[in-house]
Amino acid sequence: MKTSARRTRQWPLIAIAAALGACSPTLDIHGNIPKPEIVEGIAAGETTRDQISAMLGTPSTVATFDEDAWYYVGKRTSRIAFLDPEILERQVLVIRFDENGVVSEVEKLDKEDGRAVAIVARATPTRGRELTIIEQLIGNIGRFGGGGPGTGPGTTPGGG
Repeated sequence: MKTSARRTRQWPLIAIAAALGACSPTLDIHGNIPKPEIVEGIAAGETTRDQISAMLGTPSTVATFDEDAWYYVGKRTSRIAFLDPEILERQVLVIRFDENGVVSEVEKLDKEDGRAVAIVARATPTRGRELTIIEQLIGNIGRFGGGGPGTGPGTTPGGG
C-alpha cells in the first residue's frame, strides 16, 4: 500500500519536471558570426579579398553602390517555447577594400550600435475607386463568351 501511495505522489513531480524541461531555451544562430580570433587576424593593408573569402566565406551582402565593402551579418537568439526570441548577440562585420583588393578598414558593429526604426503603417493610395461586391458581379455580366465554337482566347470576333 505504501508503494502505490508513493508512486501516486511522484507522478505530479514527474509531470512538472517534464513540463519545465520542455520549456528550456532554444539557441539559434542566423547568419555569420566569425570568431574573434579570426577577426583579429585580419590586417588592414595586408589581407587580400581572396584571403578574407577563405577565412570568413562568402559575405552576407555586398554594398549596393560600392562593391569594395563586404558585410558579414549574424545574430544569436534564445527562444523559450512560443515566446518572442530574445536577441543575445547581433554583429555586423564591415570589411572595406582598396582598389587593389587589399583590406583598407575593418569595422565591427554590435547590438548597441543598432537603431530602432519606426515602421509606418500607411497604405499607398491608388487611382480609381473601390467597387462593392455587387458592382463587381454586375460589371462582369456579359464579359465572358458562351463557350461555343470560335469563342475564347486567341480567336477573332466573327470567326475572321
